[in-house]
Amino acid sequence: MMERLLGAYHSEGLNVADPQILQGLGEEAGLHAARVRAVLAGDDYVEQVRSDRRRAAEHGVTGVPSLVIGGRPPVSGVQPADELRRLLERGLTG
Repeated sequence: MMERLLGAYHSEGLNVADPQILQGLGEEAGLHAARVRAVLAGDDYVEQVRSDRRRAAEHGVTGVPSLVIGGRPPVSGVQPADELRRLLERGLTG
């Protein structure tokens, strides 16, 4: 589903905030249509989202995409590939 969402947004220019678009993408991904509608209309995952937002704020994340590597302060995920590789290698080696 994540790959489909990213492709829809970045490659196809679809508005993935639109519930009808999300409904169709969920069905394409093989999710049960009634469950997708229920999730989109309800607040089943509100606590998980709030928890993710709190955790991001605690790490100092203020925008997306952001990366937290090895517990260090967040860095922007929008960087040249060589710089991202350097950051990841540094994070893995401590």
